[in-house]
Amino acid sequence: MIPWTEEEDIALATSWLATLTNNVPREPTAPFWEQILQQFCIHVRGGGDTTRTVNAISSRFKTIHLKSSRFEMIFNAIENDDGELTEDDVIQVALVDYKIRTACL
Repeated sequence: MIPWTEEEDIALATSWLATLTNNVPREPTAPFWEQILQQFCIHVRGGGDTTRTVNAISSRFKTIHLKSSRFEMIFNAIENDDGELTEDDVIQVALVDYKIRTACL
């Protein structure tokens, strides 16, 4: 398995956002992920081809979504606990806390 790059993660998140409509299916179907893959090919490496498949795109997005949800939970807890911090400070504290909790340091 080829590791995902930061460029690909950003392209995937951008592609997901570009594909969203007001009628996002509760359980995204294959055509939904195929649209994301098409957008992904546009956003990554200047529109070049990719070796990533629909299954790889879907799986990676689930991982990104899980991690971003964890960060959001930590961010919200810090923001609610300390009204004295600026938003930038909350982000920095939350990032350190996230890395500790997920052993990313």
